[in-house]
Amino acid sequence: MESRSAGDPLAPEDGQLAERARAGDRRAFAALVERYQGLVIARAYAVLHDRAEAEDAAQDAFLRAFRSLGQLRQPEAFVSWLLKTVLNVARRRASKRARHPTSLLDAAVADRREPHPEVLDAVATLPEGYQQVIHLHYSQGCSCEEIARLLGLQTGSVTSRLTRARQMLRKMLSEDRHKQ
Repeated sequence: MESRSAGDPLAPEDGQLAERARAGDRRAFAALVERYQGLVIARAYAVLHDRAEAEDAAQDAFLRAFRSLGQLRQPEAFVSWLLKTVLNVARRRASKRARHPTSLLDAAVADRREPHPEVLDAVATLPEGYQQVIHLHYSQGCSCEEIARLLGLQTGSVTSRLTRARQMLRKMLSEDRHKQ
C-alpha cells in the first residue's frame, strides 16, 4: 500500500513522487522529504540517541537517496528503501562515533537535555514498532495523529503502542533498579 499525505487525499502517492523525482523533478523529491522527514529522523535517533546527530544523518540519507534514485527498482516502495538508507547512514555514524568519542566538554556544552542512558538502552530493546512511536512522540514531539499519518496506522493503534511501550519501559527500568 502506497503512502499519501493524510491531510490531502489528492496528494500524489510515494511511487508517483519517486518517479517524478527520478525524472528530475526536485519539487517531487522535496514533497517526499517533507512527508518522511520526521520518520527518518526518528529512525536515525533510534540508532544514534542524539537529536543533532540524527538530524545530520537524516539529511545525509536524503541526499544519498536523491543521488541513488536511479537505482530504486520499485518506486512505490520508496519509504522502506529510504528507511534502509537512513539506518545504514546512522549505523556508520554510530560506528565512527564509537571509534572517535566526543569529549565530555562537548557533551556538557550541549544546550539540550538528553534522556538518561538507561532509558535509551531500554528503548533500544523494544520491538521496532514500539521504538518508532516512542522516538516520534518524545524526541520529535509528534502527536498520535501525526505518528499515525507518518506510519500509516490508525490513531488508536499509535495510542495503544505508546501505552504498551511505556508499560514495557516501566517494567524494564524497575527491574533494573531492583537488581542494583
